[in-house]
Amino acid sequence: MSKKDVIVLNSHGVGQYAYADHMPVWGETLCVTKWHVAEDGGKGSNVSVALGRLGIDTAYIGKVGNDPWGDLGEKWMQDAGVDTTYLYRTDEVSTGTGLILIGPDGQNTVIDGDSSSVKLTLDEVKAALDAMKGTRMFVTGFEVPEQLSLDAARYAKELGMVTLVNPSPLPEKPMGRLDYVDYLFINEVEGRYILDLPQDMLNKVQEKYGVPNIIMTMGGDGSAVLRGDEYWTVESVKVENVVNTAGAGDGYMAATVAQLILGKDLKEATHWASKYAALSVTIDGTIPAYRPMGEVEEFIKSLG
Repeated sequence: MSKKDVIVLNSHGVGQYAYADHMPVWGETLCVTKWHVAEDGGKGSNVSVALGRLGIDTAYIGKVGNDPWGDLGEKWMQDAGVDTTYLYRTDEVSTGTGLILIGPDGQNTVIDGDSSSVKLTLDEVKAALDAMKGTRMFVTGFEVPEQLSLDAARYAKELGMVTLVNPSPLPEKPMGRLDYVDYLFINEVEGRYILDLPQDMLNKVQEKYGVPNIIMTMGGDGSAVLRGDEYWTVESVKVENVVNTAGAGDGYMAATVAQLILGKDLKEATHWASKYAALSVTIDGTIPAYRPMGEVEEFIKSLG
């Protein structure tokens, strides 16, 4: 197995949507409309697809079931040029899926299935990392069990990879020192959960965890970055035809990683990623929203 530009370790799942005129009660058979499988992946498949479409040589590590949802994730990633050699398939679990039930006034209830990544082992992850030794960057997050994610990041760092961690969903246990992590990506919810002021928060996170580079995405408010003792903010790009903001943070992270792989400075990379994310929110679904490099560059030119 050859080395890659980026390895992604995180979950794959598929979202389903249906519309109802009321919430069901126990024992009720509920009729719904417009039940469909959306082109929405988990954070692992999202980031992998985004990187692949940007022309980055990407490999994915994860575990899914031998079922249609697993097939769909494998197809999405392979179609984007992602190496899925270490997308482990098993009969032990079903691929993660969620049902989003939407009411008449837009309210929703989410029925979220277990992640198939709970059956992924550290030995399996290490075997994949060993096979791709020499890879430049390793990206992971907590949609796989958080301890597995952190142990894998530590091992990737030992193999000489630049490591990036997205601690989302918020960890259930203290993470301890993260001095083996080069880049920490957190979103606005996680950031505000810790502290209200972005710069103060990033300083405190850096001090507590020992991570040199911290990037916080803040949705429509842009992003904030701390590199060593250098701090800057990136304004969001305003677009009128916002369709779906789901997956924009994953796209921003992938776009930043792609620009770093292409040799850009972190400041330039985060500004480019902000424009990439702006394009993504104008397209419905997460998987369709991650556009190839040429299309992104055309969009950026159109901004003037």
